[in-house]
Amino acid sequence: MSEKYFRGKITFINNDNGKVTIEYVTGNKIKSIQAFVDDKHQDRMIAQRIIKKAHRFLVGDNVKFVVKKSSANVFFADHVVFEFNNAIDVLVDKARIANKFLGYIKQVDEKYFIKEIESYLFFPLQLSKFEIPPIATETDKAVTFKLLNIEKPEKLKAELYNHNYIPGFKVAVKQHKSEEAVDAVVTKITPYGVFVVLTESKLEAKLPVDEMLSEKINKGEVGLDKSIPVKIKHLTNERIVIEMI
Repeated sequence: MSEKYFRGKITFINNDNGKVTIEYVTGNKIKSIQAFVDDKHQDRMIAQRIIKKAHRFLVGDNVKFVVKKSSANVFFADHVVFEFNNAIDVLVDKARIANKFLGYIKQVDEKYFIKEIESYLFFPLQLSKFEIPPIATETDKAVTFKLLNIEKPEKLKAELYNHNYIPGFKVAVKQHKSEEAVDAVVTKITPYGVFVVLTESKLEAKLPVDEMLSEKINKGEVGLDKSIPVKIKHLTNERIVIEMI
């Protein structure tokens, strides 16, 4: 086959094996062809300098590709290159005005995605380190989410509006708001940090080793399995910062 490029649109993606279906027009006829766009195939294309970086393909992506024939005489698309996706542009424009969408959670292996209810586009679901992952019974329910990284469409992710945090995070939120002293147990000491577990919330945190803390370590006031009083200085759904008091 010649290295002639065809153009088409991705109409289906099998996220389990990285296989896509591309619909295209040739000879005034609409045809469908399949291709692999997984990491292995994209790494090969990068090595061949066909593309500069890998792309996370979505339904609605307009692509160009070369038609080839396998050893079993089956036609397939190769050298699949992303060109543009109008559906993503529409969603990003909506997100700039009102960043709230409906979709369904889908699980692929250990990863979670959200399928937007109108466009059928899949976006990786960003879960907080303190968030309980969705369970199987929740994947059939429509959820509200917002898009992250809308200024970089190639890195779009989804975040749920309603988070299901672990009980310990909720305890830490109250302790942070009240600015109360929190008991912590030292689990590890390195030259760069003292690692602790907050007794009530069971959350892990780290104290950076400064001159004062280093002195307490040398005096034996801070040691493995010892309890020390700390305060939660900063808390987000991704990070906890504590200080010794």
